[in-house]
Amino acid sequence: MKRLVGKVSMITGAGAGSGRSFAWRFAEEGSDVILGDVDDAGLSETAAGVRERGRRAFAARCDVTDPASIESLIASGADAIGPIDVAVTSAGTSERNSGCLEMTPLEWNHTIGVNLTGTFFTFQCAARSMIDSGREGRLIAMSSIMSHWGSPETPAYCASKGGIKQLVRSFALAVGRHGITCNAIAPGFIETGMSDMLHDDFLLREYMVDRTPAGRVGQPQDVAALGAFLASDEAGFVNGTVLLADGGITSSGFYSTSIALQREAGGPVVVDTHPALRGRRQRVR
Repeated sequence: MKRLVGKVSMITGAGAGSGRSFAWRFAEEGSDVILGDVDDAGLSETAAGVRERGRRAFAARCDVTDPASIESLIASGADAIGPIDVAVTSAGTSERNSGCLEMTPLEWNHTIGVNLTGTFFTFQCAARSMIDSGREGRLIAMSSIMSHWGSPETPAYCASKGGIKQLVRSFALAVGRHGITCNAIAPGFIETGMSDMLHDDFLLREYMVDRTPAGRVGQPQDVAALGAFLASDEAGFVNGTVLLADGGITSSGFYSTSIALQREAGGPVVVDTHPALRGRRQRVR
């Protein structure tokens, strides 16, 4: 049974990756979709996929760091296919900038601006629209497992995704009385354009797969499936929380499948640690 029949969903960052997967999955669940991104070509392709799935699509350029751009997307989309019931903030950046001691104000502000400030203004504009139209709704943000971990190489990214955890809690309190829920998804390592390192660095990919109990990296469809649940009426009592879609990697700590197998075989255990983690060769008892 389709879960989003009669709904209109707005998705930012819809030109590729998880944003595109949200759009296509939501269309398969019966939702019409308003699409926003700064990638015009990507938007066109996503919109075509929505229509191929039998739903209406409205696509327009949207810069999430500019509230006026978000308001325009919502208003124009409402004129075209109707007021929104669901808003997904999939726009984001994972640029590998300078580390903690080298990062410039420009680098910091760009990452925080897109990932955190962009999510705030998208939520604000979407919630106002839902309240004004008298519609109960769903706000869904994209956090990350990096909201649970630290990284000296990507402090702005980690901070932005950690901030989203607090943002969804705050919005849940602000809009809950209007029948609007607010939650976030924290993906693990997902194969999208934002994770080119998983394609380019075989050792890193192997390292992450080894530490993921599911035994693989994630696909955008894994994240979209969780998003479809959060957007549905079934998730009406899920509010103010962050749900992991990480294959279990945040539960693994230092555990790895290869270590477990070597222990079972007996003898010393040798771990070839990825160069990104300083290239140390460690001996584990």
